[in-house]
Amino acid sequence: MMNLLQDFSAYINREKLFSRGDRLLVGVSGGLDSTVLCNLLKEGGYSFAIAHANFQLRGEESIRDENFCQALAVSLDVPFFVNRFETERYAADKGLSIQLAARELRYDWLESIMEESKSGVDAFDCLLTAHHANDNAETVMMNVFRGTGLAGMHGILPSRGRIRRPLLFAERTVIEAYARARKLNWVEDSSNASVKYTRNFIRHAVVPLVKQQYPSVISNLNDTAGYFRQVQSFYEHSMRALLKKLIVHNGPDQQISILKWRQLPGTEAILHAWLYPYGFSAGQIGEVASLADSQTGQFIETSTHRLINNRKWFVLTEKQETASLIPLVEGNGDIRFRDGMLEWNSVHYSGQSIPADPNIAWLDSSLIGYPLLLRPWKQGDYFYPLGMQKKKKLARYFIDAKISRAEKDRIWVLESDKKIVWVIGHRIDNRVKIRPGTTEVLALRFNSAT
Repeated sequence: MMNLLQDFSAYINREKLFSRGDRLLVGVSGGLDSTVLCNLLKEGGYSFAIAHANFQLRGEESIRDENFCQALAVSLDVPFFVNRFETERYAADKGLSIQLAARELRYDWLESIMEESKSGVDAFDCLLTAHHANDNAETVMMNVFRGTGLAGMHGILPSRGRIRRPLLFAERTVIEAYARARKLNWVEDSSNASVKYTRNFIRHAVVPLVKQQYPSVISNLNDTAGYFRQVQSFYEHSMRALLKKLIVHNGPDQQISILKWRQLPGTEAILHAWLYPYGFSAGQIGEVASLADSQTGQFIETSTHRLINNRKWFVLTEKQETASLIPLVEGNGDIRFRDGMLEWNSVHYSGQSIPADPNIAWLDSSLIGYPLLLRPWKQGDYFYPLGMQKKKKLARYFIDAKISRAEKDRIWVLESDKKIVWVIGHRIDNRVKIRPGTTEVLALRFNSAT
């Protein structure tokens, strides 16, 4: 059984999980896997402490497990941490399943131990769990059944943040053989036999049936997971490079040419890689792809972002709590907002008289950058009032125009490329005025809600 210790050390070095100079915190249940992990660490000369979470779900059995873990720490001469949780109450308060509640409580507590240790001389560098090859194979199977895609196929990662899993290479049969050869004791969690939990169902009902046809299923799935780790690494690297070429930044907005996007393979995968960090789910990607064939101005949104089809471009913009992004289109359009409605249309200009109504604005279309942002004015805003060559803060402009506080609270502005082009209902910006040579006008009309 020396082979397991050798393989253990080799795996740690190969995956660069930690070194003998690191101080390790080990989450220990008292079961076979975590007990063997602690013994391997001791034999390997690593510095570690044991932490046991008592979820108080199995009566006397939970007390037995806690006592066992404390005795294990004493026998190995390592520090011991323990915490008792009101798991059922926590699950009810949070609306979680017992399993999810226990996981959340355990990891939050372990992380807190690590954080608190930073102030001392014996700070913990890594948090270790005893996940092994069978756990990984079961995870891959569950992810396949759930339809998690490429990310789920790599299974459990050897390293994530400060968490390390140094037993991930070993199958349970090898771990158990090591424990029996060393005459180690461990405790069994009676709930592990229940198939009402998804993982236990996979472990006890599905894997044995699959093994009848594929005896090496655990090894095969772990090899596959390792392969997909490499595939995903290559995929993410390539996708980052591709998106860097595709995305055009326009102020705070991101834009991708629909024409260029269509010419690439894996169009929906590209959209998913781009939009997933902004809250767009995998289920929305088909809808997003269809947006490319929709009318200009159509959009799909999440709670934080909006994706617009704007003149054959996908435009991704961050939503603001009190603002609406207006994708101006050729022809007619309108948008209703808190204080009224804004209408717009494109007009050919050949010297017509410009309307004097302050609720109407005519802007030189060639000087406008899209999309426009409609939002309430804020302190610090400035513009170049029509007829003036110097900028003026809106706050000063309102004072000079004797605009009341109540009226100021209802004033909105229209932005183009981070420049205010119209203080709605008041004055346009001098930089976008109609001038000799203007041939196309963006005509806007504001209809107040009051």
